[in-house]
Amino acid sequence: MEIFKDSGCFGSIRIKEEREKRQWTQDYLAETLNVSRQAISKWEVGSTYPDIDRLVQISNLFDITLDSLIKGDDSLKKSIVITKNAKAQTNVWEFMRSTGWMMVIAIIYLVTKMIIAVFS
Repeated sequence: MEIFKDSGCFGSIRIKEEREKRQWTQDYLAETLNVSRQAISKWEVGSTYPDIDRLVQISNLFDITLDSLIKGDDSLKKSIVITKNAKAQTNVWEFMRSTGWMMVIAIIYLVTKMIIAVFS
């Protein structure tokens, strides 16, 4: 099992272990994932890491969980708590305020009022 240099980030990754368990070559895995053999090699030695989309593809290919692939910890998924955000929907005014549109509207309003005052 290969270990990332920063074990606090991901822990262990099992690409090499899973590939060898299936007796696949790096070339075969690379072709299957549509990446270079060098990419596979770098992932296995921990000098670079696959992106999240590729990790999902790899976990599906090996039929293992992402937790197991990245951390080698099948029990991790049991500790994840998903809470439902009671305020998932925002109204129009909250959206406009949070994205800055309220400021834009206020500026347009003030400029319009000034133009009307000047030409009246």
